[in-house]
Amino acid sequence: MNKELISQRDCSTTILQVLFFLSGASSLIFETIFTRLLTYTFGNTAYAVSTVLASFLGGLAVGAFVLGGWLDRRAPSLRFYGGLELLIGVYCLFIPSLFGWLTESYVALYYRLQLGTAGLTTLRVGLSSILILVPSFLMGGTLPAIARFLAARRSDFQSELDRFYALNTLGAASGVLISTYALIPVLGIRGTIVIASSINILIAIASNIRALSQGVVFSKSEEQESRASLQQPTATMPRVVSGILLLSSFLTGAVALGYEVVWTHVLGFLVGNTVYAFGLMLFTVLAGLGLGAHIAANHLSSPSRWLPGLTGSQVALGLTVFISLPLWPLIPALFAQGVSGAYNRDLLAMGVLVMARITYVFLRNRRENRTRVLPRYRTYEAHILGITFAVFAAGVMPFLWKYETTFFLAGELLRFLSVFGLLIVPAILMGLSFPLLLNLYSRGSHQVGRRIGSIYAVNTAGTVLGSLAAGFLLLPRLGSVLALRSAGMTNAALGLVFALVLLRQNPSRKWLLPAAAVSLALLLFVPYRGWDIRKVTGTYAYFDPGWRGQQIVFAKEDIQGGLTSVAQIGSIRTLLSNGKFQGDNAEEIITQTRFALIPALFTQQFDRALVIGLGTGNTLRTVAHLPFRRVDAVELAPQVVEAARQWFSDVNDRVFDHDLRVKLSVGDGRNFLLLSRERYDMITIEVTSLWVSGEADLYNREFYELCRSHLSEHGVLQQWVALHHLRTRDLLVILNTAAQVFPHIAFFQGANPGHGLLIASSSPLQPDYARIAAFDEDAKINQDLQLMGLPSMWSLLGELVLYDHSYQQAISSLPAMTGLPRDFSSTDLRPYLEYQVPKGITLSYDTVKPNSEFLQRFRIASFPPELAITNLPSENERNLIFGYIAERRGDFTQALSRFKTVEGPDANRAQREMLRVHDTLPNSVPGTD
Repeated sequence: MNKELISQRDCSTTILQVLFFLSGASSLIFETIFTRLLTYTFGNTAYAVSTVLASFLGGLAVGAFVLGGWLDRRAPSLRFYGGLELLIGVYCLFIPSLFGWLTESYVALYYRLQLGTAGLTTLRVGLSSILILVPSFLMGGTLPAIARFLAARRSDFQSELDRFYALNTLGAASGVLISTYALIPVLGIRGTIVIASSINILIAIASNIRALSQGVVFSKSEEQESRASLQQPTATMPRVVSGILLLSSFLTGAVALGYEVVWTHVLGFLVGNTVYAFGLMLFTVLAGLGLGAHIAANHLSSPSRWLPGLTGSQVALGLTVFISLPLWPLIPALFAQGVSGAYNRDLLAMGVLVMARITYVFLRNRRENRTRVLPRYRTYEAHILGITFAVFAAGVMPFLWKYETTFFLAGELLRFLSVFGLLIVPAILMGLSFPLLLNLYSRGSHQVGRRIGSIYAVNTAGTVLGSLAAGFLLLPRLGSVLALRSAGMTNAALGLVFALVLLRQNPSRKWLLPAAAVSLALLLFVPYRGWDIRKVTGTYAYFDPGWRGQQIVFAKEDIQGGLTSVAQIGSIRTLLSNGKFQGDNAEEIITQTRFALIPALFTQQFDRALVIGLGTGNTLRTVAHLPFRRVDAVELAPQVVEAARQWFSDVNDRVFDHDLRVKLSVGDGRNFLLLSRERYDMITIEVTSLWVSGEADLYNREFYELCRSHLSEHGVLQQWVALHHLRTRDLLVILNTAAQVFPHIAFFQGANPGHGLLIASSSPLQPDYARIAAFDEDAKINQDLQLMGLPSMWSLLGELVLYDHSYQQAISSLPAMTGLPRDFSSTDLRPYLEYQVPKGITLSYDTVKPNSEFLQRFRIASFPPELAITNLPSENERNLIFGYIAERRGDFTQALSRFKTVEGPDANRAQREMLRVHDTLPNSVPGTD
């Protein structure tokens, strides 16, 4: 073979490697989008996500197996690979329309078939498979197609294939990072799909161009040799060995996805559960897998090293998991030092990495300088690197702190360094397994496509089982620590099996194997008391000390809600979800009671109510005090229900167990509404903070439209809006998004200025005097009012900040304050809030103050005339009501003036309020003497 042809082949290989790298990036972008879109339809539950994952991985497995065998019956060519990429790219352009059809079919079939829980799960699997199996089937065939092409060029193709697999996996890692931090936040779902599909189409074009080029694919003689090789008998492999390799591929895949599930779960309460935190975790795992494959290709390319490398990597992985367990609880201490502490630790970590690089360069140059003269850039590389870092640390970084984005990036970098430090070594060791198994199974076989497809399919099938088993069996029953220990032990045991069955033993070292087996067995029985829950939760949320010093009286893990715990100090108990505050039996009761009573001011009928989010159960209890005929409640996490039942019965009165009107369901609130045919007079939403991954779905325009379609003619929606750790620009987007759907909206801000309440309806909000007067006389509601320190339900109207005209004035400032168009809203296909709100938790200032100042700029001076009170008997009642409102607003002069004019039956109530004002602020109200 001449040098020109060799050069052409090298060029072809480089181009093809770039294409396969891009293919990995687009594949993970599509998987991310599949998951996001299907959770809109099926709900943001672990069952729904598992359905997506199973469908996607199942398609990969089937595609690898079927297309791998099909490719073996045809002459190798890049045109087949290009065709697969083209079909993927074209198909995925229609994803948004296809998912719209899926949602309609899902709802229609649910009602037509009258499905229960099992039937609903089957329906989800079936529908998701119809959409996802097509592209994932095609994606599954890309690796066998590349392998078939490479094998036809040279018999010892395995190391080259390992490089391709490594690049594809590193491309997938890049796709996760780019889509999470750039594409979806900037372009939205549609724009990201166009970019990813364009990548696939360009790959197809480039592949076919190379396939048509002379000398790039095959010469005629080489193609004839390739066809002849198909007729040659395949090298036989003992069935026992073949079976062991396939089983090993299945088990290593299962354990690998088991690790990913448990790691995701644990990192949720260690470093956070924002959309960015999940992206960092997935990037680190994929990068580790890619680096492991790269090591296999470059340092374990000799067939004599495949089995020892596989054996050693499995044992080392098990040991690494055991050794690293005590390191996980150290991570929260990094976040407890605040964002400034994150900056210092980021700088320190970067300094260590720079020094490591400088040391490596210095030693390498010293070694190579003995044999040859180094280029000038190599001589001064260490100096340039050190000077650059010093200038950046001392000159550039301090300048960047005046920008809000710097705080966000500092926090994200700390999360990345934490995740990277914990996961990169085990991920690299996991990455060694599949390439080595692939090499062993395909060695000496001319049926490369079938061999590669089979072992890839088996490995992928194992990942499906591993993800399901870890999420729904190991985590709930064993907890995260024992689940990781069990997985580590499985890896170590696999390594020993490989050594015992496949690896030739040196007679002089036979004692090593039983000694290693005994040592690993002892690891399983080494007592490990686990993690102190007080030290592993909460610090990530707002970069503060978290919940240390409190006694943990309840802690349970599940795949749905993560870690649910109850912390107690004295008589005060606090409910935590992944270390994030959800409620307590103290001050938060007052705030959560408002979630029921404020929308009740405007509710005209009391037939059905819906509560989304249980928490401690206080809001549900208060809603049950109202005269509804039926109250539905939905909570995502089953352990939250258990914690509320066991530890907050003094808050919720166990209303979900004892009140026959209340029906509590465990599931996703959005999916509950999607599958419901009921219309509600009140929907009240009490979910965790917006920045938690998935919660922003309940603030998108499509969800508001869903709520409106399930409200009665005069039904009312209440939604909690946390004003703390929320930038004013993001608050404006929330307000503007709701205004795109509901014509009548009010915004309340209570005694705790960090909490806002959005009240929305399709009809004008009109409090009814007779109904609210009856509430004031109700013993249970009156008890709630006394707990809040309020004399009447009417007092809550004093917390009104925006309504109709003033609300429109506030959102009209959106373009000037944000640069966004006047009609901008956060949507499912443009999930602005999901990606922007997390940037508020690392700010150096308290956002409650600027948000309050913004709202006060538009706050109505007095009770808005468009908010009409119906059925007022006389002016006396009006004066009493306006007195309550003025008192709550802090306008005590106006309150006294109104109370003084009240006559008749309400005069005594007015006199009591005058005394109340005098007793509260005797020296602050002019004219009270």
